This record gives sequence, C-alpha cells and structure tokens, in this order.
Amino acid sequence: MINIFKFFFYSIFLSIFIAITLALIFAPEDREWVKCSDEKDLYRYVYDGWKVDKVLKNGDITYTDAGQKLYYKGEYPRIWLSKNDNLKALNFGWRCYHLEGAELNFKQK
Repeated sequence: MINIFKFFFYSIFLSIFIAITLALIFAPEDREWVKCSDEKDLYRYVYDGWKVDKVLKNGDITYTDAGQKLYYKGEYPRIWLSKNDNLKALNFGWRCYHLEGAELNFKQK
C-alpha cells in the first residue's frame, strides 16, 4: 500500500516537472521586452558625429524641464546623445521594455 502511494506521488511530481519544463521550452518569448543598446550602438553613433551629453547611473539626480528633481533608478546606465536638434537616449541592460526600447528619440525646440 505504501509503495502505491510513493509511486503515485512520484508520478505526479515527475509529470508536473515535465510539464513545467516543456512549457518553458516551447512557450513564446514575451514580446513586451526587446533587446537593449550595447557598446556597438554607442560607438556607431559617436563615429557618426553624435556628442555624449550626459550619462545617468543609478542614484544620479536629474531635473525635468519644469525643474522637478528626479532620481535615476536603474541597474544599467542611460546615455544621452545629441546631434544638431536631435536628442537620443541609449538604454543599456540585458532587456528593455518595448515602450522605451533600445533608444529614445527626441527633437529639441
């Protein structure tokens, strides 16, 4: 009787383990996350004439246009570049949320 219970629990545990493993292997990747910028992107923009304006690291203080103080909280740095009236922010890390993406593009007024 005890051997039947052991076999039953081992088979349930094994089937749950196999199901989770198969789900992790065959489940599609989350589309909300995209690849971030890397050093190659930074070098490419610098060689194209972009100037590095600011490097934000974890804990740095920055200000909005209205003068509001903001603390940058990020594990990886964000590098701001400028060229003529264009601004670009490169996001570094192992993955970025799709709304920010690998880089943010702005125009100066």
